[in-house]
Parts: sequence; C-alpha cells; structure tokens
Amino acid sequence: MQFNNQLLDDVNLRIMDMLGRDSSTPFVEIAKQIGISDATVHIRVRRLISEGVINKFTISVDNDLLGYDHLAFIGINVQPGFADEPIDGLSNLEEVLEIHDMHGTFDLLLKIRAKDLEQMRDVVENKIGKLP
Repeated sequence: MQFNNQLLDDVNLRIMDMLGRDSSTPFVEIAKQIGISDATVHIRVRRLISEGVINKFTISVDNDLLGYDHLAFIGINVQPGFADEPIDGLSNLEEVLEIHDMHGTFDLLLKIRAKDLEQMRDVVENKIGKLP
C-alpha cells in the first residue's frame, strides 16, 4: 500500500491531535478551533480512516473507579520457537491488557490489571502460571 504524504498536512495533523486527546470532540468544535468547516473535518477524517491513518476511536476509563486499581508488569520466558501457544493463552485472559515481545532478560512483557493483590496473585499463579 502506497502512503500518501499529503495526508499529513498541517490541518490533518491538527485534527488528529485533537481527536487523539479526546476522540469524542465534535467535528463542529474541531472545525471552530482550526478555522475550517465541519464538513471539511468530516471529509478529512473519513479519508484518514479510509487510508488507514486513523485505525479506530477509543475511550479511556478510570480503572480505579471501576475497582481495578492494581497494575503490574510481568516478564516471562517461553521456550524458544514455541511462543504462539502461550501468547494465544495469554491473549484470552481478560486481566492481560498487553503482551510485548522482548529481547533480553525476558521473552514477553505482560501488562496486567486486577482488583486487588489477591486477584493479582491468582492471575499470576493460577492463570498465567498454568499456561504451557
């Protein structure tokens, strides 16, 4: 796929910056702040989406208010050449938020969230620890 550098003009960069800070910002508000019409914002955002520059709009939640205030990063090692099965298993655990390949002391770095230390221990010992 050929990338179109014209998509990265100043107006599109400003639109993406505003949406990156708050994806619920109305196009009318973006247009007002940039000094263009809301129809122009709409057309430009649609084009950024169709070209794959914008992949999705998302939300940010306050995990503390939801009762998930324990966050941990865990490094694990897997047998060389056999990472697919553990990664598939880790991907199915709702407490595992992110999985990153590492090069160094650990093979994978996991970002996990839990309600409390007891749940965190349970996730590590009884879910992650029992994966192949």
